Amino acid sequence: MDAKTQQQYAETFLALHGTADPLVLFNSWDAATAKAIAKTSPAIATSSGAVASALGYADGENVPLDLVVGLVSRITAAVSVPVSVDLEAGYGDTPDAAAASAARILQAGAVGINIEDGLSGGKRQLAGALQHAAKIRAVRDTAQRPGVHLFINARTDPFLLKFGSPEECLNEVARRAKVYADAGADGLFVPGLTDLALIERLVQLTPLPINIMVTQGIPEIRDLARVGVRRVSLGPWPMMAAMRLIGQAAAGVAASKQYGTFLQPNA
Repeated sequence: MDAKTQQQYAETFLALHGTADPLVLFNSWDAATAKAIAKTSPAIATSSGAVASALGYADGENVPLDLVVGLVSRITAAVSVPVSVDLEAGYGDTPDAAAASAARILQAGAVGINIEDGLSGGKRQLAGALQHAAKIRAVRDTAQRPGVHLFINARTDPFLLKFGSPEECLNEVARRAKVYADAGADGLFVPGLTDLALIERLVQLTPLPINIMVTQGIPEIRDLARVGVRRVSLGPWPMMAAMRLIGQAAAGVAASKQYGTFLQPNA
């Protein structure tokens, strides 16, 4: 991908977070799913959990970074829409490590990343806000060199990791949102937050576009839009649904000894 095209994709992706209708991302895990999703979606985003599962690894930076970069290269070559990558915690606990990882993702053609504060020292635990902000700042500085505005979606996990009561989690997320925004983040991703009233309060507490992840109990998209959410991610759920359907289909063929609909090329 040439630099001009990548910059245009970056500008498009940033603009998709500024409309009244949330950007709904049906997360992919390989080039084939990305191509299928891109037929009707303005952007592609990967799910680290889905990618890890597809490659035979556990989630949590267990997929070698070389494999992730190679996958991103294949996806960006396969679709003509912006691509954002779930980079987990940046593949390293230091700002330099995160910046180096992000640089490789940029070189592979992506224009956005998620980078989370809920994985530190290889464990599911909250990193210090300033520690994570230093990663964001290093990634921002590195991304500016090739002239592409990398969309940095700062994921923060107080709700997911049950930092405290819902009110305590909200206060901690709001505090971190300011720190991350000051470091150069473009968006705030808050998995585990499902209460509509709390989501609305968070939207009012930070200028960053809020990204909500679909999980049990999440409000409908129209309700999220009404309170100002700008991005909705389906996360690993599409892959889980696809694997469930494949398992059911395989069981049907095994039981019936018939091909079913699989010889219909346009089905």
